[in-house]
Amino acid sequence: MEFLKILEYPDPKLRIKATPLKMEEIADNIGLIKNLAYTMYKADGIGLAAAQTGINKRIIVLDVSRKSNKDKLFSLNESDILTANKDLIIAVNPEIIFKEGKTSYEEGCLSIPEFNAEIERFWEIKVKALDILGNEFIVEAKDLLSVAFQHEIDHLDGILFIDKVSQLKRSLYNASLKKKKSASREKEKSYTS
Repeated sequence: MEFLKILEYPDPKLRIKATPLKMEEIADNIGLIKNLAYTMYKADGIGLAAAQTGINKRIIVLDVSRKSNKDKLFSLNESDILTANKDLIIAVNPEIIFKEGKTSYEEGCLSIPEFNAEIERFWEIKVKALDILGNEFIVEAKDLLSVAFQHEIDHLDGILFIDKVSQLKRSLYNASLKKKKSASREKEKSYTS
């Protein structure tokens, strides 16, 4: 399995809307799905969208359990990664078909390191998607699972959770990014001089 590079904000590729897969294309993307699951676990995330790796396909993986023995998962052979953890959800072409109530969670994102913010989402949703065999399924998600689905589906639509925070918080984060990049450039100059 391969650890995929996770794009980081403000990479413009994170803003591209992902393309749905045709049913007959799912089998050709099993390797990608395995790599997404592996990358999510290795990066210690609870969700990952293919779009976060620069692959514009409507695929997400989720595992909000936090109970899984990740070391065991990393020692598995490639064929077992998708079946070893019963809490792993793989959703191809996920679509929210019902939403209700409100909740607020402090969210973070593998594509926006060192930034967390309280985000309001729907408390309960139903998501329709395809599994790795091309079968349609519906998940009723509440609370954290609902939030995670919404967060990852937003990625497929080119929306980042930082878009949902106040302009002030976004500006402060952008300023800290510029400061870090500037410090990094200065450090590089000192090595080459």
